[in-house]
Amino acid sequence: MYEQTLIGLDIGRSAVKVVASAHHNQYQVTYPALVCQGIELTDENSIRAAEPETVIVEGRKYFTGDTARLQGGVTASIGLSNDWTETLEYQALVLSALKRLKRIGVPGLETAYVVVGTPAALYSKQRDRLEEITRKAMPNADVKALSQPMGAFLSFLLSANGLPVSENFADEIGRKKSWAVIEVGHFTTDFLLMKEGVHIDRKSDSCEGVFMAAEQLARILAAKSIDASPVACEEALRTKKIRHFGVKDVASEVAEAANFIVAKIMAKTNALLAAEAATVDGILLAGGGAPIIYDSLVAQWPHIVLLPEPRMAVAEGFCRFGKGQLLKRAASITAKQKVVVNG
Repeated sequence: MYEQTLIGLDIGRSAVKVVASAHHNQYQVTYPALVCQGIELTDENSIRAAEPETVIVEGRKYFTGDTARLQGGVTASIGLSNDWTETLEYQALVLSALKRLKRIGVPGLETAYVVVGTPAALYSKQRDRLEEITRKAMPNADVKALSQPMGAFLSFLLSANGLPVSENFADEIGRKKSWAVIEVGHFTTDFLLMKEGVHIDRKSDSCEGVFMAAEQLARILAAKSIDASPVACEEALRTKKIRHFGVKDVASEVAEAANFIVAKIMAKTNALLAAEAATVDGILLAGGGAPIIYDSLVAQWPHIVLLPEPRMAVAEGFCRFGKGQLLKRAASITAKQKVVVNG
């Protein structure tokens, strides 16, 4: 049904999440959003291990993912600024995603339909430029940019084959349903309101993401004489453990750090959605940081829906959107062919 390979590409500030579809097969790839310029390695095993995570951008060699962490000594995620997609490091992460997909056997990558994302607050400013920059790494691809919370919404609205899920789209009398989205990412928490199927622009905005919780956790641990890198703190927010002369349980410290960012996110959530919360059919929660704030939100709004695999929801929604677009193209071609035959 789908002649073109589809790629949903969510290049976050802490991790790259990829969902691809080709010939009715689906693939997932995730890796840390870590990048550094490549260095010369001498050990044959190290060279062999680094090769799958090494890419060339404008003649420069870059390590990505775990190779950047281990061989390059990278201890912090890149891109904690609004214009980071202008960098060669962004292109390196795109190329690394393609290389990893190729390595697991995904066909048709050169001419794929690729959907990428921007924070909600930057969508109107960055959309065209992000498509242009992504095409530098994928010159023959068909590239489309959406806002990140829209990807999360589409993972809920559309089925795995790209068609609307009827019970999520409308009620039993045909009224279009209304949904809010909170997508808790590393650099930004993004908001979206779809009211009766209409995107409400004034409710699309962003605030701080969970990186501030990682920074707060680093301060809490430092006060206890535990020196932890930003990458280690980001991982600890998920695992509640950290390596410091062995593996230490830091669940209480993580809870304290999470409260710091939950307060900021809740303030923005209330400012944007308090007037709408009671009337929407539900509030969709997605993103790698979603579990951190779920309990706080559900206590206030019981119709919160934590999406399955919230960390992958944006990339999954992007891929499903691509499927839907190709279905529309196929239907349009079929309709034109019928007109020609009947004409």
